[in-house]
Amino acid sequence: MFMKTKISNTGKVQTISQWFSRAMLIAFALMTMNGSLMAQPRAAGDPRVLISDEDQFFVNAAWSPDGQTLAFSSANFNGIWLADANGENKRLLTADEAAGFGFSWSPDGRHILARTAETENRRRFHLVKVFDTENSSYVILQEKTRQLKGIPVFTPDGSQVAMVMDRNLELKPVGRESERRTDRNISVVYPVEDKIISTQLTTRESKTMADFEGRFIFNERLSPEGKKMVFQVQGKGLYVINTDGTGLTHLGHGEYASWMPASDFVVVSVVEDNGYYITGGELYAVNVNTGESHHLTAHTGVTALKPAVSPSGKRVAFDNPDDGSIYVMELE
Repeated sequence: MFMKTKISNTGKVQTISQWFSRAMLIAFALMTMNGSLMAQPRAAGDPRVLISDEDQFFVNAAWSPDGQTLAFSSANFNGIWLADANGENKRLLTADEAAGFGFSWSPDGRHILARTAETENRRRFHLVKVFDTENSSYVILQEKTRQLKGIPVFTPDGSQVAMVMDRNLELKPVGRESERRTDRNISVVYPVEDKIISTQLTTRESKTMADFEGRFIFNERLSPEGKKMVFQVQGKGLYVINTDGTGLTHLGHGEYASWMPASDFVVVSVVEDNGYYITGGELYAVNVNTGESHHLTAHTGVTALKPAVSPSGKRVAFDNPDDGSIYVMELE
């Protein structure tokens, strides 16, 4: 199912490992007991319901940086909810439309960044807001616009929010304190439609690190140590690239990649559908250096989507569209 393909700057493709079907890959993982496979994350128990509500359909979980809180959304990505790591103390942070699509925690865990939506006269506008997780207050960083492209993100030091407005990168400070402590000697790596761009914050010098020529890039995730980015490309699957622009690698198929703490593995969902509805979803751990993978949810019978690995790497939360609950599974 997964393969690793190295892509040079000239566009030449070098195959590192052959394509495996699902059955062949599982058999290989079970029979091969070398150190690299044994080092992969593995399930330490069966999935269990962590958060549920008979009146809500929950999706898109994301752990706080300290692992003590889980943020998640509801049907159609409307609103953002919070709950303690044990699933208790569920509370609504915001009911804003579309706030739960692509939201992110600040590095200090005090705020959540969200792209919200409003509809006027059948026209959809986006806003960018930063919510205080303690009291639900918020600051609007970008008023209603139709120029916002993609998902806004915190800069690596959390002092600013980077957003693409009509293909141009804009930076907005998160308060006066953030403006004073900004580390300017950093770069932001982000997708713009079919390209991965890196912009140095001091000089604003930008360079294109990857160009997929008309294929939309989405679901990008920066590694915990900030040296790699994993992302999906429309119709082509999952890729990883170093943030210095080297090492562009095709990892095969997988969605909503979530990094393990050591930045060597991602957990992804592999989805099956019949052209109309999702009929299955499985979680795999994929080594971004070798392309090797391990099936985490084999024989569980649970449909698993949108994985979110905890900061400790000991748990993974995910959606189950069959019952609208957030599940959790222990890892080892």
